[in-house]
Amino acid sequence: MHWTEIRTRHRGDVTVIDLRGHLTLGDEDRRLMPEVVRLLGEGRHLFLLNLQHLSYVDSTGVGEIVGVYTRVTRHGGDVKLCHVPDRVQEILDSTRLDSVLQVIGTEEEALAIMAHE
Repeated sequence: MHWTEIRTRHRGDVTVIDLRGHLTLGDEDRRLMPEVVRLLGEGRHLFLLNLQHLSYVDSTGVGEIVGVYTRVTRHGGDVKLCHVPDRVQEILDSTRLDSVLQVIGTEEEALAIMAHE
């Protein structure tokens, strides 16, 4: 596992999760999902994954993002992505996950869209 940092902050009703480093996860070291489960338990249901400082992602990392999306939407919430690096966008496009996961350019754009939904 190569997470450098997972940082959460609240912008109104939206929980922004800043991911830094490499998103390559081993089964024994998944930290994103437990954090999201904890936040769901606190009543948080809108999440924005900020990938601005994510330098690498592999298929397991993409799977973790999809797992978060699935868990949150099953609880009536929503997940969006912002500041998606080109490499991550290529993976989303090639796997057709771009039709499931909404990618928005910047954090401010994403927050504005989420505020009006």
